Amino acid sequence: MSNTEYSAVNAKGQIVIPADIRDRFDIKQGTRIAFVEEQGRLFIQPVTDAFIESMRGSLTKWSMPAKLERDPDRELS
Repeated sequence: MSNTEYSAVNAKGQIVIPADIRDRFDIKQGTRIAFVEEQGRLFIQPVTDAFIESMRGSLTKWSMPAKLERDPDRELS
């Protein structure tokens, strides 16, 4: 189900996230928000404990620095 809510940007560049969205995504004062631009669209993602937990294990071997992949005992400088 798609839900569209609207807000306006104020003179300081701030927006208000509607209360029902804050509740649904557990956004509270101090919650960090990531702004993600993808194919000309802007998405916001609250960086909550649940989001961080969902990302656990998502890094694959290809993201490992090549130096470490070749020699895991070598310290990176």
